[in-house]
Amino acid sequence: MCGIAGIVHRDSARAVSVETVQRMCDRIVHRGPDDYGSYVDGPVGIGMRRLSIIDLAGGKQPIPNEDRTVWVILNGEIYNYKELKQQLEKKGHRFTTVSDTEVIVHLYEEYGLDCVLKLRGMFGFAVWDVRKQTLMLARDRVGIKPLYYAELPVGVAFASELKALLTLPELPRAVSSQAIAEYVAHLCVPGQLSIFDTVKKLPPAHRLHYRDGQVSVDCYWRAEPQPDFSKSEGAWIEEVREQLRDAIESHMVADVPVGAFLSGGLDSGSLVALMTNASAEPVRTFTVGLTTEVGDFDERIAARTIAARYRTKHEECLLAADVGSLLPSIVAAFDEPFADSSAIPNWLVCRETARHVKVALSGLGGDELFGGYERYVGLQMGEWFRGIPAPVRSALAALVGSLASGDGASPTIDRVKRFMAAGGLPCADRYFSFIAAFANATEILHPDLLRQVGRGARRYEEILQGLKIHEPLDVALTADLNLYLPDDLLTLSDRISMAHSLEVRVPFVDHLLIECLSKMPARYKVRGFQKKVLFKKAIKDLLPAEHFTRPKQGFSIPLAYWLRGSLKPMLLDVVSSRAAKESAWFDWQKVKKLIDEHLTGQHNHEIRLWGILCFQEWSRQYLEAGPSLTAKG
Repeated sequence: MCGIAGIVHRDSARAVSVETVQRMCDRIVHRGPDDYGSYVDGPVGIGMRRLSIIDLAGGKQPIPNEDRTVWVILNGEIYNYKELKQQLEKKGHRFTTVSDTEVIVHLYEEYGLDCVLKLRGMFGFAVWDVRKQTLMLARDRVGIKPLYYAELPVGVAFASELKALLTLPELPRAVSSQAIAEYVAHLCVPGQLSIFDTVKKLPPAHRLHYRDGQVSVDCYWRAEPQPDFSKSEGAWIEEVREQLRDAIESHMVADVPVGAFLSGGLDSGSLVALMTNASAEPVRTFTVGLTTEVGDFDERIAARTIAARYRTKHEECLLAADVGSLLPSIVAAFDEPFADSSAIPNWLVCRETARHVKVALSGLGGDELFGGYERYVGLQMGEWFRGIPAPVRSALAALVGSLASGDGASPTIDRVKRFMAAGGLPCADRYFSFIAAFANATEILHPDLLRQVGRGARRYEEILQGLKIHEPLDVALTADLNLYLPDDLLTLSDRISMAHSLEVRVPFVDHLLIECLSKMPARYKVRGFQKKVLFKKAIKDLLPAEHFTRPKQGFSIPLAYWLRGSLKPMLLDVVSSRAAKESAWFDWQKVKKLIDEHLTGQHNHEIRLWGILCFQEWSRQYLEAGPSLTAKG
């Protein structure tokens, strides 16, 4: 695991300085505190910070081919590198290390840009071809590892994190208005956008080719619903079991101890069970509970059951979260506005796990692939609800809307309100209303900004454009696979873990498993009020019976309570601050109304207000503390 960065000048006579590359890499030292390496030659400079996981002694990067005409830097892990090495050696390629990075060097020699098609893993990598004077960038299929790039007058620059690019004085820093519009919808900046207009993300499953001053980007993989109705339920169960086993075993390759996050849920429990079956040594497991003023959010007892059953080397602790003091560090880890509140407990569990291991496996992705969210049930029930006469729907929605909002301890009332408000909408619009913090940009954005961005968020529509919908669930799973998973959950996992120099692997989003599940009919994922229908049957022998009836908890936190308690001064500061009143981004009167409604208990706006707080903290760190920045569409 590493952080990578580099720059290639358009003018071949203009040399890249060693200091520029090192400065970029120094800003992401947390991604790789074990080593630094660089290759600088005339107009090109590439560098990396290394967290040593595979080939501890010989895996120093950048790694060249035999005649030093191809150079590679890699952030991530290639899980099938041993098989690829054997194939390449048969073709005559000679290896000087046992590193997974070196297979990319020889794959590129053999297959060129199509080398990426051979890889199984999580990665963002760069290949510099000395003979052709070309740069190739590539990102893994699901977006587990990040990769930013910027086209500049001097050339093209890239890095694993935005903060490395911000060291370049020639980088324009106008804020993207469209990115802000997407942020208020999704509480992250999705797709190829970044918060700065000049910088882009290389999207998941894309590769970039740079030659003679020209950048071209193309997509090399896409998973869409293609249900196969010919298989029986029993056949699907056997295939899922085999795919899960294979994915998890492939993700355990390392030359250092590998641990696992363990909660009381089905995903992490089955993950640990299958890891144990594949390991000759006891698996190391980690559980963190959260204690708060309104009670503990704690799954340690359920986790202990699994740890005892599989005789893991178990570590657990109960921690208190001082959210106000954590917020600046969490915001700084993302470089962009980001407001998934589960970053708080994730920060704590990664901090504790990093004290013991360098690598941990996570069950992230199980809900998105197998159908584990209540909103999936709501989306399908909406088809029935739309069949009710419109006057009756309106009356029901008005009745439910008049109920007092929840206090955040239980989301049921808020979910029912959201369902009723959107129940009459077409399927795609209904799901957007379920997942968006602000489904309508006019609810929060400043009028001047609205004139620039028009109808607001667009990424969701781009994902669904041209999608062949077999079932309503296809809309939800496709949107989550291409937006919520890469731009929220995987971004969160990468930044929070790497802030603690911890590598997190996510076998549930292995691309071979995704391809398998894209062919599974929706009825095996969500059926009526039942979620993860087939997944539960596939893992029923791995976990105690009581695990299948436990209420889903996840990384719950009492955010609504905190916003009326320990975080209330922050909210009041937003109301009173000059920066908020003069904001070019948000309509201050509408922000004030949201805060008033939340503090009085009239409505629960915890998700929206957390998004505003995180944006304000990001603005403080990246705008107010730096040069004056302007908005650009």
